[in-house]
Amino acid sequence: MIKNLKTLNCEEEQIHLCGKIQNFGYLVVFNLLGECIAISENCDEWFPCGITKALNVHINEILDYINVDKKFDSAQISCLEENPYTQHVLINDYSYQLTIYSYQGNLYVEFEKNESMVIALSQLNEFQHTFQKSDSLWQALCDNISKIIDFDRVMVYQFLEDNSGIVVAEKKKLEEDSILGYRYPEFDIPQQARQLYLKNLSRQTPDIHADVIPLYGNSPKSIDLSKSHVRALSPIHLQYLNNFGVRASASFSIIIDNKLWGLVACQNILPKYIPYDKRSLGLFVTHYAANKYLVERQRIQIKQDQIISEIELELKEKLFYNQSFEKTLGEFAHQFMLALSATGLIIKSLDHFLSFGETPSEYILEDIHTSINEKMSTENIYTSHSFMLSEEKQLDNSTWTGIARLSCDKDHEFVIYWFRKEIIIEEKWAGVPEKHQKFSEEKNAYLYSPRTSFQLWKKDVKGQSEKWSKFDHDFLVRIQKLIQESMLRKMNEVKRLNEQLIEANNKLETYTHELSHDLKNPLSTIMTAAQFMYSRDQLSKEMINKFAKNIHEAAHLINEIIDKTIQSTKTSSQILPFESISTEIFINQIIHQAIQTYKVQNFEIILGDLHPVYGEKTLLYQLFMNLINNAIKFSSKKPMTTIEIHSKMEGNRLLYIIKDNGIGIENTEKQHVFSIFKRLTNASQFEGTGVGMAIVKRIVDRLNANISFESNVGEGTIFKLSFPNE
Repeated sequence: MIKNLKTLNCEEEQIHLCGKIQNFGYLVVFNLLGECIAISENCDEWFPCGITKALNVHINEILDYINVDKKFDSAQISCLEENPYTQHVLINDYSYQLTIYSYQGNLYVEFEKNESMVIALSQLNEFQHTFQKSDSLWQALCDNISKIIDFDRVMVYQFLEDNSGIVVAEKKKLEEDSILGYRYPEFDIPQQARQLYLKNLSRQTPDIHADVIPLYGNSPKSIDLSKSHVRALSPIHLQYLNNFGVRASASFSIIIDNKLWGLVACQNILPKYIPYDKRSLGLFVTHYAANKYLVERQRIQIKQDQIISEIELELKEKLFYNQSFEKTLGEFAHQFMLALSATGLIIKSLDHFLSFGETPSEYILEDIHTSINEKMSTENIYTSHSFMLSEEKQLDNSTWTGIARLSCDKDHEFVIYWFRKEIIIEEKWAGVPEKHQKFSEEKNAYLYSPRTSFQLWKKDVKGQSEKWSKFDHDFLVRIQKLIQESMLRKMNEVKRLNEQLIEANNKLETYTHELSHDLKNPLSTIMTAAQFMYSRDQLSKEMINKFAKNIHEAAHLINEIIDKTIQSTKTSSQILPFESISTEIFINQIIHQAIQTYKVQNFEIILGDLHPVYGEKTLLYQLFMNLINNAIKFSSKKPMTTIEIHSKMEGNRLLYIIKDNGIGIENTEKQHVFSIFKRLTNASQFEGTGVGMAIVKRIVDRLNANISFESNVGEGTIFKLSFPNE
């Protein structure tokens, strides 16, 4: 028999399929045809036919007994999942809140005891004032909830990354010690319970010792009660509350980014019921606090983003103009450390090792570097708040317990390291966080029983630094992108300079040959005249005049040749040959490549007449590539990307028009469109470096063309190119 025994975790308990409700309400369940399939046994108190005759009865017949005027047909029932129906009703002279909703293929008619209350504007103002004057949002929430329900203890319980929880705020009337800052293990609130807190945002247990009411029906335990406010609680949870020393509890879910951030957990020593309207008010105040938290978080994010942007702007300029990336980054070491609350920073490449603040030695860093490469061979960003080398290397890592690494290349040869010191944290736990097993003969299994001890248990946590936040990670991502873009830009700049150097060398060689050839004749004339004059003792005046004239003309010719050569080196735009270029083929190629690059699914390309352009082929290709790429990129997030390109003759000039339906350009930014490194404010969601339009303007100038544009924000942009007709 022993080998057949198993252990049942708390997470395996199907608390939503209990088939029972609490005694402060009633529940009737119908299928989507409106036929009753289950009813709580206490409905005998108001249903005159008895619960045994309620099965299969239509919802409208049952609601008639409590004077509900609303009638439900199949179409109305289907709408109740998103929009529950609510009404105050009287049952046996007591006020109840009626809620009708659909869930998981069933229709639920639920009644809760209620005491109608009128919420005065002054009361709402008082709640808001409490939030405004408090330094702690969550403490203000506790204070407001306590005013509404008057429980002995109200606390805000936050779920942490490791799924344990911590009490971050508390309002109590008890003489017992405060539990503010206490930690609670994950299994105190198991995962399936947390899922229910997302579906049912307010819950209460007026008395843990009160009798529960079974559901009557064919298969009551198969009915999903996840969204029921009157669902009975798990016996394990009731025993947990009993061990904690309370008789009544309530909770309000704190939802942040559609996730369960935490709970407002409320406890009372004696039994206490919270009427529906009061509980609704408590939930409203909780939602208000969650929204206020989101607003404050957004404000902090905007401020943090501003910090990053300021560093980015200054760093971008320095990286572009300075030769050494490592030394330039070293100039920003203090700002980098301050932005990430780091105590040390190292910039490491094949040729440099720059250290700032408190850091490990270069020798130890090699071990750290190798260890991280083994763990994260392909990742460019690595963070750890509890970094340790192998056990064989017993090193004091108190100054570099937290490590963040940014790799600027795929081989991790050019990297930046941030370091954070170890911080020793004293954790306060409500009892030793351990599970205890108890054998159940009924289930022939060991069950985890609820904890019995909640006495303060302290634990020192070592080997950890402050954790790296989302802001820290975003900072690393943006700095990495900026460095890589700068490196790529620098590589392209070097490539361009090399190409220009090769071109200049080729031109110099050509000029040398031309100059030597052109100068031979006039120099020969000068030399011949000089030799003849030197070899003769006497020369007639006529002969002297003739030789002087020859020398003068030869010297003048040499001067002209030199001036012409210098002039030709200055007119670089004339080096590239101009000719009539057909654009149709390469415009189609550019459009096809851009659609693939920006993953455009729905598009409409309208091409009109595409007349040949008189210019240089390479420059024309670059010009159209930049403009068409921008048109498709900034229209790619529209439901339908629409691009129109056509040309026409206007007098002695050729006009090309490129039109898109993209994001458009703000009026205040139109004067900066062709400036280098100037990006549009509304283009932040698109990749780019801010140099494309500056290149366009430079090419237009070299082609002796003109460019203009018209644009409206959100509607699109029209670029017009005017070329000379030969």
